Amino acid sequence: MNENDAILLDLAVGSRFRVKSLGKHSKRLEGRTGRVIGFAHTKNALRVILDGHKHPQTLHRSYLEPLVETAS
Repeated sequence: MNENDAILLDLAVGSRFRVKSLGKHSKRLEGRTGRVIGFAHTKNALRVILDGHKHPQTLHRSYLEPLVETAS
């Protein structure tokens, strides 16, 4: 299992994530958070809803990092 497979396991349906900083590729999305709602047709993409948005988007899994939810 490589690093990308471990990230995919951490990003299950319903889990929270943050968009990574990837230089010029994701300036508009950088730092946003959201929730995974499903998987796309390819194994490298996820269907997500960003916080504050109504419609889902498909993002490559390398753009996402899981957020650890703490019990409060």
